[in-house]
Amino acid sequence: MLKKSLPKLALAFLLAVILILGLFTGCSKDNDAKTPGDTTTDQSGEVYPDKDPSKKTITITAVRPLSGQNVSFEYYNFGPIYRMWVDEVNKAGGIRVKEYGNRLLTIDLKIYDDTSDVGVMTDLLIKTMTQDKPDFVLSPCSTAALQAAAPIFNQYGYMLIGAEGGGTDTRPLYDKYPDLFFTTSFASHQIPKLAEIFNEVGVKKVFITYMQDAHGLEYLEVAKEELPKYNIEYVEAAAPWDFSDVTPIITQAMDSGADAFVAFVYPPWNTSLISTGISMGYNPKAWLCGPGGSQQALYESAGGEAINGMMFEGAWSVNSGPAFADFAKRIEEYYADDPNWSKEWWGTAGYYGAMEMLQIAIEETGTLDNHVIAEYLRNNEIQTSLGPMKFENHELTVDSWAGMIGQYIDGVAEVIDVGTKRTHDPLYPKPDWPAK
Repeated sequence: MLKKSLPKLALAFLLAVILILGLFTGCSKDNDAKTPGDTTTDQSGEVYPDKDPSKKTITITAVRPLSGQNVSFEYYNFGPIYRMWVDEVNKAGGIRVKEYGNRLLTIDLKIYDDTSDVGVMTDLLIKTMTQDKPDFVLSPCSTAALQAAAPIFNQYGYMLIGAEGGGTDTRPLYDKYPDLFFTTSFASHQIPKLAEIFNEVGVKKVFITYMQDAHGLEYLEVAKEELPKYNIEYVEAAAPWDFSDVTPIITQAMDSGADAFVAFVYPPWNTSLISTGISMGYNPKAWLCGPGGSQQALYESAGGEAINGMMFEGAWSVNSGPAFADFAKRIEEYYADDPNWSKEWWGTAGYYGAMEMLQIAIEETGTLDNHVIAEYLRNNEIQTSLGPMKFENHELTVDSWAGMIGQYIDGVAEVIDVGTKRTHDPLYPKPDWPAK
């Protein structure tokens, strides 16, 4: 009887062992599933916490002018930059974030259309911050939008890295909102450089036309401070609100005998002024085109080679160095099939650098915490692919930019600032523009 029972006992014992081993194996598999608070060890042996093992993306939203009067900024300025940056980051695998196990997280981007309306913009900002609850929110467009957005970003705990917009009238916001940054150069950065250039080439008198709004008045006031430092005279005339007929402005400019014509006005006015100036045979020695002049599309539509020598606010150039040449090549290739895109020589380099600053700040701090990242941005010079960049008193420093004043010379946008950032000597006097 005992001999006959041994095989059965052996089989029962074997089954019990298998069952116990299975339980241990199952427990091991369960322990492999990560939960918040777990850690990840990288190849170097360093251990990183993982706040949320299920998190795969960094969520970013923005409220932008996808339609309406400001849509050109989405076509030419910040719009092309943030879209390309997101795609480049995702193509590279994402951004490595230490507090999430030092894992690479890709970017999930969502854009809302504010129709170029500040009221719509504020409503959509609150909606995305309270409902989407993204990790970051990108900048809206225009100085007025940034002024309205700043308290909302602050209220909901987001830092604001402003793109298109900013000026001396936004500086009072700095003391109220510590996590606010501006990446666009404006009058206090650009006009001193313009005055230096005018002094260098021998301009004695300037005719200034300007918009009767925050932008135009700001640039006018800084010009009135800077030009007299070099004993340069100026004549000023407010631009009409109707840009369809600017003949009176051109007539006044011709009668003034000024060496240089400066227009602190918006793209439709600039286009009209150039067209009217050409038709009336007006040929000052220098012509500076305000907002829109840095857009290659405006230059080409307004005459291209026919308006060789037009100056603009900006500025950077493909000749600012190999990194800028590479950046220009990449963005041109990226948008090769987009009929709405055109080169832009004012803010785009700064905006791209600012997006890299954000990425580097995330990687260095190891967090997605907006306040921590803002603190890092406030206190560090960051080496971007376009050179070192730094925020000082909420603004990119002048040294962070490739230049402040540009000029189209034989179809190429050049930096003509006095000093080491110059890529070409100023073309002065500019060639006469042919009469129509």
